[in-house]
Amino acid sequence: MKSVGIAYVLWFFFGVFGVHRFYCGRVGTGILWFLTAGLLGIGWLVDMFLIPAMVRECDREFLLFQHSSAVPRSGMPPPGLPVAETPRRHRVVFCTRCGSAMQVPAESTGSAYACPACGTVLRIPAEA
Repeated sequence: MKSVGIAYVLWFFFGVFGVHRFYCGRVGTGILWFLTAGLLGIGWLVDMFLIPAMVRECDREFLLFQHSSAVPRSGMPPPGLPVAETPRRHRVVFCTRCGSAMQVPAESTGSAYACPACGTVLRIPAEA
């Protein structure tokens, strides 16, 4: 997990070299910042406002990768994890902000879930 504070420190002292972008996993634009001195300083100033979003996106990608690598591609849980006795029903709901689909348990009516794409917290409506 990345820290917004560390990203700002890296931006302030080494931002024209793109170090904060490397820290947030944006290697391509980090190289561009390094070669162009932060787009001649303009990109460096703009990044002052973009850093929180860059850190959130980096953390979200890390959590999604960590979650997706927890269950092997075979669909079986890793050894040592409990296996559910009864299969759970799921349904698909769509984010009201970005429109992306997410799968939630069927009995989750009224529960709050965060959209994996944009992070919006959604209350799950009753099934129609």
